[in-house]
Amino acid sequence: MPSLVRPFHGVRFDGKRVSMDRAVCPPYDVIPAKLADRLRRLPFNAIHLELPAGGEDRYHKAGRLWKSWNERGVVRTDVSPSYYVVEQTFPHGGKRHVRTGVLAALNLRVAGPSAVRRHEKTLSKPKAERLKQLGALKVNSSPIFGLFRDAGGAVRAQLRRAKTGKPDEAGASPDGSRFKVWRVADPSRVAALERALGPKTLLIADGHHRFEVAKEYFRRNPRAAASTMLVYVCAEEDQGLLVLPTHRVLSPADVALARVNANCRLAPKSGLKSLLAALEAHPSPYAFGVYEGGKFALAAPKSPAGAKSGLCVEYLARSITKGVDPHHLKYTHEAAEAIELAHKSKGAALLVKPASVADIRRAVERIGLLPQKSTYFFPKITTGLVFKPLA
Repeated sequence: MPSLVRPFHGVRFDGKRVSMDRAVCPPYDVIPAKLADRLRRLPFNAIHLELPAGGEDRYHKAGRLWKSWNERGVVRTDVSPSYYVVEQTFPHGGKRHVRTGVLAALNLRVAGPSAVRRHEKTLSKPKAERLKQLGALKVNSSPIFGLFRDAGGAVRAQLRRAKTGKPDEAGASPDGSRFKVWRVADPSRVAALERALGPKTLLIADGHHRFEVAKEYFRRNPRAAASTMLVYVCAEEDQGLLVLPTHRVLSPADVALARVNANCRLAPKSGLKSLLAALEAHPSPYAFGVYEGGKFALAAPKSPAGAKSGLCVEYLARSITKGVDPHHLKYTHEAAEAIELAHKSKGAALLVKPASVADIRRAVERIGLLPQKSTYFFPKITTGLVFKPLA
C-alpha cells in the first residue's frame, strides 16, 4: 500500500536573500488585522501568499508574486525529496515548552476516513475562499496539522537523530514562538523515517478546511502534483503537544443562562481561581464553569442529555448554546480573558475543562465530528517554513 506520509521537493526562502524572521507569519485564520498590516509591509513575507490583501484579484496577484519569487531566486526548490523536521519552542503558563514534528506530503489518494480522521465540522465560506487561493497560487502555503500514535517511539527517535546537526533554518515567529528546521534529505535517513511513518493513521488537529479543499482541488485537477498536500505531523506522546481549552462568552446570555439553571446543579465559588480548581477536580467531563454579573459557579449537568463524547463542548452545544446566534458567541483560550469579555459585554462566560489528545481521539471514535471550536492546539504551525507546489 502506498505511504500515507511521504517526502517531497520543498520550496524554501533563500536565507541569503530573506531573513526568516521577516519571512514567516501565522496561518491565515489566526492573523489579527494589526499584525496583518505590519506583516504586509514586509516585501517577502509569506502573508502575501497566505492572506493576500486586495479585492477580487488578490489571489491572482499572489500567484504572480509567487512566480516572481521563484524567478528572482527569493525562494528555491530543494533538488531531492525531503522531510523537514520542525522544532517549536514557546512559553505558556509560566513554562517553556518544546514541540517537535515533521513537514511532509500527505498522499490524498490513500487519505480516506480510515487513514485520516477528522474531528470538526467545516463551513462552506472559508472553504470557498481557500479553494480560490489554491487555484490561483497552486501552492500549499500552510500545512494541516496531524497527530499520530508513536507508542514505541520509532518516529520520535528518527526526529531526535535529525536534530543533532545544525538547523537549516532558525528564527522567531510573530506569535512569540521560536523555530528550527532540519532538512532530512539523505536517502537512507529519508527511507528510515518513511518506514517509521508508514503504518500511521492521522487525526487532524488543525486544518480541516484546508484538508477538504485539497481533496476537492485534486478531484478537479487529477494530476500527480496535486495528489499530495502539505502536512505537519506530530506524535501524540510529544511532551510539547499542548491543547488549550476554548471558553465560550455569550452576550446576551439570557437563553443560555436559563438553560444552565434548568439543567445543572450550581455550586457558587468565591472567584476564578476557586472555580478553576473545582472544575479540574470535578469527576464529570461535562462539568463547566459559569461567570455572570460578578458571580462564579460550578455547573454540573443533571443529565448529559445525549452527550456521548466525554467532552464538555459537546454538552454545551447540545444543551446550552444550541440555536444561539453565532454573532452572540465569542471564544477565547484564556479563562481570565473570558471573564473580562463577559464583564465588559454584560454577558456570561462558560469555562470548559482542558481536553487531552487521548480525550479528543476517544471523542472522535465515539461520535465522529465535534462542534466548532472544540480544540485549540497551541501554537499553530508557522507559515512560510516550507512550501509545497501543486504544479
